[in-house]
Amino acid sequence: MYVSKKSLITSGLSFGIALVLFSCQSEEDVTPPDNQGNVQLQSTARQPSNPDASARSLLNTIVVTDFQVGTKSMEMKYAAEADIVAGIDLGSISLKSNVNTELGTSASEPQTLVLISEGQTRVSALGEGNTPKGNYQEIQFDLYKNTSVETDNPLYNKSLWVGGEMNGDPVQVWMDAEKELHAEAVNDDGHEVNENTELMVVFDLETLFEGVDFDAAVDGNSDGVIEIGPNDADGNASLYNEIESNLEASVNFEKNS
Repeated sequence: MYVSKKSLITSGLSFGIALVLFSCQSEEDVTPPDNQGNVQLQSTARQPSNPDASARSLLNTIVVTDFQVGTKSMEMKYAAEADIVAGIDLGSISLKSNVNTELGTSASEPQTLVLISEGQTRVSALGEGNTPKGNYQEIQFDLYKNTSVETDNPLYNKSLWVGGEMNGDPVQVWMDAEKELHAEAVNDDGHEVNENTELMVVFDLETLFEGVDFDAAVDGNSDGVIEIGPNDADGNASLYNEIESNLEASVNFEKNS
């Protein structure tokens, strides 16, 4: 079979162009974006600024000693640095999601955070890693129901758990829902993420218990513990509904200065 020199040259050029395109595409696929910064995402609880002598805070007659919350599927929405540099008004920028970033993957793992222990406020790590630079406007996540502990553990099958006492009697406030929660940045322009940034998810207990009359709480099954939970636990359904309705408002998206 006769193949002309011109055909060979044409085929060679086509192959060379395809190889260059493939190489460029491969390089783009494996090269990480340049405009990323490292972020530490943490969580804590905020209590009143006037703790009692034992360093435990009094909230509507309940003294909180322990607070744990489960989280998963954490996602942040941001205005990209490139759009801001281009001069686009923040209100006109289409927000992007960091769900597939190193930080997004790390923070989305199901976990139970210890935010108050033995009356002392704690800081728990939510995730860490690279995420695109820009102004982060909002955060959303799902509550996570803990099933990894023993069934006799008070945290079992709960996504939020508050332990404390009221007039000397033990009190437990808990939820088992895996509902989605959402919070906008406390800064109107969002929180700027650059090289190294610390962002916080803060649960404000005063807001969580706002308007809740704990004096009306009862120990319906007379087991020595006042339970405020779903399914009318201990006959405190109205108190539970008030706390549940306060939950999203109690979540704040902040930046460590």
